[in-house]
Amino acid sequence: MKHITFKSAFMAMALVCSGVAFTACEDDIEVPNNASNPWENVGETFGAVRSAAGARMGTTLTVRNGEAATGYVYFELSKAADTDTQVTFTVNNDSLQSYNDKNGTSYTAYSGVTLANGGTVTIPAGQRKSDYVAVNIPAGGDGNAVAITATANDGVTVSQNNAMYVYQVAQVNIPQHNKAIKNLCYIEVNNENPLNAGEYTLSNGEPFFDIVSIFAANMNLSADGKPYIYCNDQVTFVLQHADEIIRPLQEKGIKVHLSILGNHDDAGMRSLSEEGARAFAQELKMYADIYGFDGFDFDDEYSSYAEGTFKGSATSGSGVVASVDECTGENYTRMLEICREVLPKSESAFGIYWYREDDHPVGSNLEDLIDYTVYGTYGAFHEYYSQDVSNEIEAPYAITLVGEDSGDPIMVPVNEEYLQTVKDNYGYFAFYNLRSNRLYTPTFDEVADILYEGQTVEWTGNVYSRTEMTPIQFSTPSYESYIGTWNVSSNTSLYYYEAGPWWQWGGGHSFTIRIEAKGENTYNVYGWDSDMENVAAVTETVPFEMVYDPVYGTVTPVNGLIGEQGGQQWAMSSATYGGPWSAEPDYAFRLETNPGGVVRMISNYHQLGFSLFSVGEDGTYNSPLEMTAEHSAGSYTLSR
Repeated sequence: MKHITFKSAFMAMALVCSGVAFTACEDDIEVPNNASNPWENVGETFGAVRSAAGARMGTTLTVRNGEAATGYVYFELSKAADTDTQVTFTVNNDSLQSYNDKNGTSYTAYSGVTLANGGTVTIPAGQRKSDYVAVNIPAGGDGNAVAITATANDGVTVSQNNAMYVYQVAQVNIPQHNKAIKNLCYIEVNNENPLNAGEYTLSNGEPFFDIVSIFAANMNLSADGKPYIYCNDQVTFVLQHADEIIRPLQEKGIKVHLSILGNHDDAGMRSLSEEGARAFAQELKMYADIYGFDGFDFDDEYSSYAEGTFKGSATSGSGVVASVDECTGENYTRMLEICREVLPKSESAFGIYWYREDDHPVGSNLEDLIDYTVYGTYGAFHEYYSQDVSNEIEAPYAITLVGEDSGDPIMVPVNEEYLQTVKDNYGYFAFYNLRSNRLYTPTFDEVADILYEGQTVEWTGNVYSRTEMTPIQFSTPSYESYIGTWNVSSNTSLYYYEAGPWWQWGGGHSFTIRIEAKGENTYNVYGWDSDMENVAAVTETVPFEMVYDPVYGTVTPVNGLIGEQGGQQWAMSSATYGGPWSAEPDYAFRLETNPGGVVRMISNYHQLGFSLFSVGEDGTYNSPLEMTAEHSAGSYTLSR
């Protein structure tokens, strides 16, 4: 056997965790989540103790509500050894003290920690990595950290600074809530911070959201054909700050799940072989235990079989089935069965996100395997395809909080009929993509009023940017804050293109308005669309009304008659194209100040403008603008 040196440079990797800084030498290599061999270009052979699930040094294992916790370590060689290498891991309190001395920390050894199989594992000849060894953390112990070191057989010498891995240990109490209808929210962590979901509570004090799902990690295939969980930089950031992002949500009684979806290779929920499913189940188990996830969402998108490029096991390896014909809903269910052997329902929830006829599991035992399903065609309503499942585990209706249509910001639409059906018959409801730069309390109040029988939603006003753990405070705009002169710009316009012929998008409009106090919670607004001469002649002197809502700090323009000028009655209305430019008084605009300070007037339909109309003797509305003129439309942004 080759002489193996365990370099002290790998004893610690740079990190900051729970406010404690771990610093390392200049030649340290920090291994990112699921990195390949970082030592490929290093001359000598050496090894290191690592944590599973890409966890960096100092990751916290949580003993929650008196239940034991588990970590997982493995041993990695820089080069494959010529013969079998036996490695023995040890809980080493002396090394923890040495670590404290080196790094200026003050950890104390957590008592009662044991290692599975006595800590012994073998790296077969020709391989670099050992199997995982479970680090068993009992409940009720003293101390707050555990250091794991390793030795190897056949006279291998180890440097004085023995390689180690350090877990922190925390004991936390998590409150339990059991609302009749569970409310789930997917958070796109590439752009947003999950902490924002914890700032909304029902008027009875319970969290508005029951489950927050980190969207999304991927299922990838390794070079040797095994499925594993891959996390991009943004998901990795959440994992590395689990104490600051995941744990605060859980301490409010909100479950935190990790979404898993494909990543343009042969790995996917429908394609795993039995061998691949068992490897993937172990991955899930380690992510659940190390980061404290309460469950996982499976989203069967972006895998090669869905894209028509599936290669099969002959090319991709034994982790996947041989042909695309085997990538079925039944095979998806087999994957879940194997995952349930490793993660029973008592330990982890499984959710299915689906929106097509073929992207979800099927089988007579499906309800024994999953906890909920979410139909992901936002705004539509559909029960589970292919087979009946209990209404108690279905979310047949979900809402996207993006609030955009063709890239144009609009109000988040809520279908009250669908909501009432969920309230009367189902057990789950879902939102997608809570953002930090939108005002959501009016929408959440609509939902809570129906789902939770007249309750309202209280918002702290705390807003977290993606990488910040300290919020900024949003204050509800006052009535007085809207009074004054504003520059208004519409992000687009609509006009009739005669050569088409059709209605065509055009450029935006810019004009100036005056908002003046009228009476209690009402305003007069002058100058709308004043960049157009024949409109300005009216709107500069005949105002329309807006109404201030003191609960949300929003303002609603009033559709309808505004007054008379030169013997002509005039009106303002939401409008869109039909034949001519037509009034649509059943649609609405809303003026709101968003977190971050942007003041915007948005509608509940993106192909709308807010426009002036003359009123005929028969009550018909007619636009003073020619159809070929550009009518301001879309959303309107107000600035001083």
